[in-house]
Amino acid sequence: MENTEVPSGSRTRSYSSLTQEERRNMMIEQLLARYPDTEHDPAFPNNPRIISTPDDSKTSQAEDTPEDRIGNTHWCHCECCIPMATQIESVCCREIHQVEGCIPECGKCITCADMFISQIATQEHVQLTSLAMHLDELPVVDANNNRRLRKTAYRLFMAWIYGYLGKGNRRVIPSCAVKVVRDVFPDPNGSYVGFLYSDDYDASEMAFH
Repeated sequence: MENTEVPSGSRTRSYSSLTQEERRNMMIEQLLARYPDTEHDPAFPNNPRIISTPDDSKTSQAEDTPEDRIGNTHWCHCECCIPMATQIESVCCREIHQVEGCIPECGKCITCADMFISQIATQEHVQLTSLAMHLDELPVVDANNNRRLRKTAYRLFMAWIYGYLGKGNRRVIPSCAVKVVRDVFPDPNGSYVGFLYSDDYDASEMAFH
């Protein structure tokens, strides 16, 4: 290897005679000499901005304060929603991008879609689906049975809109759809359990009731 003069320091020592640590320090000095001092330079002179997408406008109640939607329907765009007990459940079908995409052109609400009417709001179909899912005889219609049928209807809705989501992956069902399901499968005492996250209850339970 051809000997190289040390650019700084002793001129009498060749590059090959330097220790590994000396060579490393020399390389660092050379690299630093190539660039100006950046100690006070900002990491991002022009801060990057998040580009909004169509989905960003469909985040429903994210911009509202917790009390904005509870107990009222001023946030409803389809004119079919009902007041809900919590902020997260107070969402209209036209505020969820995936749901809005399934609303028929001539309709104003997801509950007007043929698929919703025939598969989710039809008692016989939901009962048959529940029977197939649970592999037992159809019990007499009572509060407990209707609770199970509501859960089945909600699962049908989720499968229709989102397909397979995976275990523990929850989505809120719009208030208008919840209203129809509760009308078809009512609780005699008007007692309903709303949206729950997967870690809010037993893993064997579902997030919608």
